[in-house]
Amino acid sequence: MKRSLKALPLFFAAILILAVSIFKTAAVKYVFSQAPSPSPETPQVVKVNYDLPEPGLTPEDALWPVQALIDMGELTSEAYLENADMRLVAGEQMFDSGKVEKAVLVFEKAELYLRQSYESATVDELYTISLASLKHRQVLETILVRVPEDGRATVARILDIPKTVYLDSASDLVDAGLGAPEYPF
Repeated sequence: MKRSLKALPLFFAAILILAVSIFKTAAVKYVFSQAPSPSPETPQVVKVNYDLPEPGLTPEDALWPVQALIDMGELTSEAYLENADMRLVAGEQMFDSGKVEKAVLVFEKAELYLRQSYESATVDELYTISLASLKHRQVLETILVRVPEDGRATVARILDIPKTVYLDSASDLVDAGLGAPEYPF
């Protein structure tokens, strides 16, 4: 019995290493040939009254895989929204530091979390999710005009997620007899 208890921590460490390895090999990778440059287009200046969290871990941090595993265990709409917001901020931080391809991956995951937040939301949470989707769109619109030309289609595809989440959540709010946030775009 004592021998099996001593092997238990080793077993959990092996499982953690395996999970991290699977995450790293299964990750999608984007490669853009051009450096980020200003676009001749100017983004529409829109301010959405929704606060994003302070920057935290990014995928380059050693503890990121552990955070990703923890995030997978949280299955509430509120947790999904928090993960979406944290990843949006992390992606923006990475984009601003020149890590464009990795930032696009983080943006994609952020918007998938946003969609999951909407899909698991109650009527009481829809207004916040609707507002968050507008904020995500605001941030991604500023990224879209700065991303290299060959990456714009990818970012535009990612940008469709918060657009859809807003439209669906606003429609659900109206159906419930509640008001939706104003669409500023």
